[in-house]
Amino acid sequence: MSLIGSVVSHYRVIEKLGGGGMGIVYEAEDLRLGRRVALKFLPAHMSKDPHAVERFQREARAASALNHPSICTIHDIGEHQGQHYIVMERLEGETLKRQVSAGRLDVDKAVEIGIQVADALDAAHGKGIVHRDIKPANIFYTRRGQAKILDFGLAKLTTASAARGMDADEAEPTLSRRDDPLSSPGQTLGTVAYMSPEQARGEDLDARTDLFSFGIVLYELVTGRHAFSGRTSAVISDAILHATPVAPVRLNPNCPPKLEHIVNKALEKERGLRYQSAAEMVADLRRVRRDTSSAEVVHNMRSCMACHAATKARTPELAPRSRPHRARLAGARRFREHDRRARVRRHAASGARRPARAVALPAHRVRPAGSEEATADGPLP
Repeated sequence: MSLIGSVVSHYRVIEKLGGGGMGIVYEAEDLRLGRRVALKFLPAHMSKDPHAVERFQREARAASALNHPSICTIHDIGEHQGQHYIVMERLEGETLKRQVSAGRLDVDKAVEIGIQVADALDAAHGKGIVHRDIKPANIFYTRRGQAKILDFGLAKLTTASAARGMDADEAEPTLSRRDDPLSSPGQTLGTVAYMSPEQARGEDLDARTDLFSFGIVLYELVTGRHAFSGRTSAVISDAILHATPVAPVRLNPNCPPKLEHIVNKALEKERGLRYQSAAEMVADLRRVRRDTSSAEVVHNMRSCMACHAATKARTPELAPRSRPHRARLAGARRFREHDRRARVRRHAASGARRPARAVALPAHRVRPAGSEEATADGPLP
């Protein structure tokens, strides 16, 4: 049944935007506030699955608990004719998956996206929420240059201690039920190509799993290639557990060494050697942005100096002259000055005077020939 044109609660459905395994997204108009929103409906065949409904509602609860410019805002949740839906902000742009499919991104753009996403992860982890499915398809990039994390359907609610990076065996139990298949240890959830080693092994997870997944995303943004690739899921999982990806600088010579260090640190197999918090990653990425901007300023200054030097070399008036050339110019100036002085002396010796300059009198002082004008003192001379 098509929902286009129908009214769901106080939202009028306008058109279908897309769909996936866990939902169909429509553009709608909020009839109360007069704004455009996105409605995400759980597919009808999944509405009877309690675990699918739980995951769908989990996404709404997790995202609505967060208030960050790089996390998609959740406005409402409801049910229409047996179908569950989420109301979220309407975004214009495309996912990073589409952008990366066209090739690697500019380093400055990749760093800026990295800062925004890592800061959003820091906000989520601070609330005890682990995303567990960070990948390019779940990161939206708007036309205004803002990255947005989507789809918290696999999010796990943890204690604050686990979110700060405490070892899994030291962390307190999760807030979800132990019989919940979305959170129980031993369950492998997420997208295989972007899983962390502990996620691939089915171990209990904390915030550091998101940092490994985002390290894979950052690697892909900078190089345009997957960090761990293979024809089957088993091959990819083995690469995640044991293989070391090709150095980013070999695939992108413009990658700064500090950015390569950040990617490598995020992709550490042992989570104790990895970034322990997203805040650390944000700080390092901001240093890269600062240093890259400073290096660009220096490069521009050197380019301007080189351009000025080239202009001087092409322009004879500005070009530096050799010593013989300068001597010839000085001799010519002395000859011209000597000739000028000689002409002045010859003119003075001939006794000739300079002709008097004609001075124009005012009109009222000009007297016609043969006329006299009387005044109180007599005629004008």
